[in-house]
Amino acid sequence: MKRKIFRYISLFMISLLISVPIIGQTQKRPHKHAAAPVVQDTVPLFVETQVFLNVAGIVLWQFSDYGEIEAGARINLKGRFFPTVEAGMGLCDKTNDETDIHVKSSAPFIRIGCDYNFLTNPLSPNRLYGGLRLGYTSFSYDMSAPSVTDPYFQGSELQFDFKDIKSNATWAEFVFGIETRIWTHLSLGWTARYKRRLSHSIASVGKAYYIPGYGENDGHLFTGTFNVVLNF
Repeated sequence: MKRKIFRYISLFMISLLISVPIIGQTQKRPHKHAAAPVVQDTVPLFVETQVFLNVAGIVLWQFSDYGEIEAGARINLKGRFFPTVEAGMGLCDKTNDETDIHVKSSAPFIRIGCDYNFLTNPLSPNRLYGGLRLGYTSFSYDMSAPSVTDPYFQGSELQFDFKDIKSNATWAEFVFGIETRIWTHLSLGWTARYKRRLSHSIASVGKAYYIPGYGENDGHLFTGTFNVVLNF
């Protein structure tokens, strides 16, 4: 519970730090001598390329039972559309406090999708956007538990130790994010995400506790990212 509280507080504080400058900028009233609005036809098709690292996934791994090492890339088309690819390695190492069942996994994942920029000026270095992702992972995990005494056959020890259990999953993510340019080639931003599991193969020993790139194996959940972005 402490880890979950830390996670939510951290994401909330980060969101405040990032959103304040953008909100302040977008709420400014136009000066009477302000330049004319940018005509969409004058914006080039290809504006720039961006690569980014999700710092929140790494921090989560340090303070929780799972996390991600995740990076991505996107291209800026007309300042409006941002086709995006995100990929990384999902990590999990959890022992249940009540049953002592231990689960461990390390596997890659990938997401593809597109964002749309809602800001009026498509050439602004800042973004307020929404988007969609489709995610996929094919992974394996280990699951084990300490020996216990069989209640029906006294003195008999029961245990299990399963290795390399195969599974896969697909899911959709609805994304809302804010991004601000702090230097010519450097931006910071965060996203809030609603995830919905679409498919999941369940092994004979039961479903996986964690899905790489998705999170805890539930039908839906909310997560977030904090990205350091390089612009080219």
